Amino acid sequence: MSDDRDNKPKPGPAPAAEREDAKGVDRLLSRFGPVQEPLDRQSPGPRSASGAVPRPSAGDHPAAQSTTTIDKPAPLFDAPADSVFDEVPLGAGTWSDPDAPPAHIAAVAAADDLVIIPDAAEVGPVEVIDRRDWVRAPRRTGPVFRFLVVAFIAVLALGTVYNRVDGWLSNQYDPEGDPGALVEFEIASGATTNEVTQQLFAQDVIANPTLFRYWISDNLDGDFQAGQYNCLQENMSFEEARDCLVSVGPVPPTFFSVTIPEGLRLAEIVNVLNAENPSFELASLQADLSATIVSVNLEGVPDSPIEGNPDPTGSGKEGLLFPATYQIDERDQGNTRAILARMADQMELEFERAVAEVGRAPVVEELELTDYEVLIVASLIEEEYGVEEDLRRISRVIYNRLQAGNFSLGIDATACYAANKACADLTREDLDSPSPWNTRNTSNFGLPPTPIASPGAAAIRAALNPEQGDWLWYVLTNGETGENPGAHTFANTEGEFSAAVQLCRERDLGC
Repeated sequence: MSDDRDNKPKPGPAPAAEREDAKGVDRLLSRFGPVQEPLDRQSPGPRSASGAVPRPSAGDHPAAQSTTTIDKPAPLFDAPADSVFDEVPLGAGTWSDPDAPPAHIAAVAAADDLVIIPDAAEVGPVEVIDRRDWVRAPRRTGPVFRFLVVAFIAVLALGTVYNRVDGWLSNQYDPEGDPGALVEFEIASGATTNEVTQQLFAQDVIANPTLFRYWISDNLDGDFQAGQYNCLQENMSFEEARDCLVSVGPVPPTFFSVTIPEGLRLAEIVNVLNAENPSFELASLQADLSATIVSVNLEGVPDSPIEGNPDPTGSGKEGLLFPATYQIDERDQGNTRAILARMADQMELEFERAVAEVGRAPVVEELELTDYEVLIVASLIEEEYGVEEDLRRISRVIYNRLQAGNFSLGIDATACYAANKACADLTREDLDSPSPWNTRNTSNFGLPPTPIASPGAAAIRAALNPEQGDWLWYVLTNGETGENPGAHTFANTEGEFSAAVQLCRERDLGC
């Protein structure tokens, strides 16, 4: 049984006139994609109503519906075919009557598989635009104007950044507000610029230590002076802080003087310090003598006290504190250890200075004496001489006896030290004491184990550089009055020595 739909007539090809009218549409549509088949369409323009293509009516054909559907056209923005612009485009203009579209538009509806023509009742006004009518609008501004605008914006941005940076820097160099409270500020001896800068920042004197270091390197010659400052305040500018440290300067320190005479024993030096400055407590002075910081770095100085030392302090530092006048800052007036260490350092300095100035005599090298033993010789000279002319001669007598090897030094001052007495209080028993510090005992040859007093600079130089001579004795022959008081007579023989002793007794000088 056959289907009636197979017996219905098939639509045939469109008449030639109608295909001619479709050519223009094909060209227009080629702008939006490929056209399946070229059609002959009429040229664009007004057409008579008789030439219009009737819309298909409903029927039994499967495609007979209210709208005709064709294949979806290609994307709208594909490059148009150049040939489409040979003629005036179809579809230009508008129409408003949905029941009576222009003939050239209605003709498109007759061509299957090309476009979609909605039901006339659903079609509103349609406008077809030709892309050839598109025109790029010219720029309203030129390149010079645009450059000026960009330059203005850049300058404005740079100016804003500069103002903010400059304001921040200015606030670091000179903070807002007035300087604040006074700051107790002290620069230690030997402090570097970096250390002073960090100290200023830590005490809120300046706002920025890094900038201050760069600024002060261009605004300061030399280093800051050590001392106490009372002109600094919190929240100061860099210039104000520098002016205080440089122009005003530190507060002049207040000193008091302490004089230690040459030839004093260590126990006597402690008593003088205590008497000169009541802030120096006697117990603290005696205890601090044993401190490691109170030391002299010279060859042969013992590391610990020598057993049997007559020094009542028991420190072993006899002869190691240099006698001189010392200026002591009032802020350190109670620091007993500091003054003792300073005196020990001065002894080392003076000994090295004397060696640099006078050297070491051949006899010192021959006897292979250490620096400490030279100090012992200097202490003996210090206790024996009365006039400066005798310094180097007494030194020569000591070295001559040491070289002889069969002489005790016979120095009364050593017997006084061994007995821990004043020389005016000596007894015969004291003179015969077997103490190694007592050189009056004829059985004791050589130097005592330690100095017996603190020698001065002149005695140290005499011990390093004795005068040339063969003397083995010296006797005090001049008293405290008369010509050349305190002078000694030097003898090479026992006869000369006996004559000098007789003269000493006649003058009642204690011989």
